[in-house]
Amino acid sequence: MESPFTHNTVAAGSDFLARKKELAQLTANISSKTHTVIYEPPRTGKQSLVRMALSQSTVPEDGILEADLLSDIDSARLTGIVEKGREYRVVYLRNFQNVLKFGDWEKCLGALGREMPGEDAPMYIITGSGVNAMKHIFEERKFLYRQFERIQLSPIDEKSISDHIIKTFLRVGRVVETSQTEFIYNITDGHPWYIWQIANSCFNLTKGYLSNNLITEAVESLLYTHSVRFQEIVDNLSRYQLYFLRAVFDGITKASSADVITNYNLNSSANVHRIKEALTKKEVIVIDSGDCPKIIDPIFRLWLEKCYFTDL
Repeated sequence: MESPFTHNTVAAGSDFLARKKELAQLTANISSKTHTVIYEPPRTGKQSLVRMALSQSTVPEDGILEADLLSDIDSARLTGIVEKGREYRVVYLRNFQNVLKFGDWEKCLGALGREMPGEDAPMYIITGSGVNAMKHIFEERKFLYRQFERIQLSPIDEKSISDHIIKTFLRVGRVVETSQTEFIYNITDGHPWYIWQIANSCFNLTKGYLSNNLITEAVESLLYTHSVRFQEIVDNLSRYQLYFLRAVFDGITKASSADVITNYNLNSSANVHRIKEALTKKEVIVIDSGDCPKIIDPIFRLWLEKCYFTDL
């Protein structure tokens, strides 16, 4: 039987869970033509939210221009998309962080900003998975300042996830306990893409009652699936960046304190500043509002624990 847990497609219908507040907000923005920006880590439901909001709006499909700004995007192509967008009611741009790869990205965003005012201009929905890159554009450099409303995605609540997994198993006569779905939710930090991958493996591995041993096997399979990608991340870090990553992994809060610099061989506070800047540009960590560094990807963090920082 084909697994009902899909993790490589956009969630729709009954697979779209919770986020009622964000959905209502985006739907209202589409109605009022309020330009909207959404930036969250990869595979956290941005595209699913946008597609659901558009499907509930009064905008017809042929009134929407959707463009994915892939890594090979250049300023000429973006200019062409913007010019074509004048013929549409909504322009939806994905992976917007890639504009920072343009040599003339500031000029491009200035031109984009001039397109947005006016009653006849389309409504723009801009999303990005490079959290730090998007913060650089919209918060630090304040490009397109006050022209966009940001929608932040709250985590999908644990109960919605648990209920969905339990009901999906029950439909085919398989049983998963609430404590097991809670474990899956917690180990992934509520990340939907990883949750569905584990749920998919568990569904395929069990015929009746799901055992804890099968969950362990599913988690190990997930780590193995992503191990090459995670190994490439650490292989591309310098010695000092790895030292700092270990400090972040250990839960340090004051990265530039004398104790942290000494204990993790970070050399100096100036070096810590450079390391933080490098790791944010590589989208490995994010700095929260309290200046505390956090590892962005919860399964990368788990991989570090299980496979890399094994001296714990």
